[in-house]
Amino acid sequence: MNPVSRKATLVVGTIAAAVGLSMFGAGTASASPLLPYQGTVYSSLGKCLTVGNTLAQKGAITTFNCELTKDGYAFYYTT
Repeated sequence: MNPVSRKATLVVGTIAAAVGLSMFGAGTASASPLLPYQGTVYSSLGKCLTVGNTLAQKGAITTFNCELTKDGYAFYYTT
């Protein structure tokens, strides 16, 4: 391999690794769930259950419950 093609291969490999790592980092960051505040009130039981089930399936919370309040359903969870 001549010196020019060796340098080109090294540059291309470095760029590919940097792009791969940046995409991996972005995917990890976007996958981390933002948990709602304890007691967040949802207008319907269905919305409250959907939030809880989604977070539980992602492994962000362990258990949750939706308590009926005068304004809707309050969401409480444990991590």
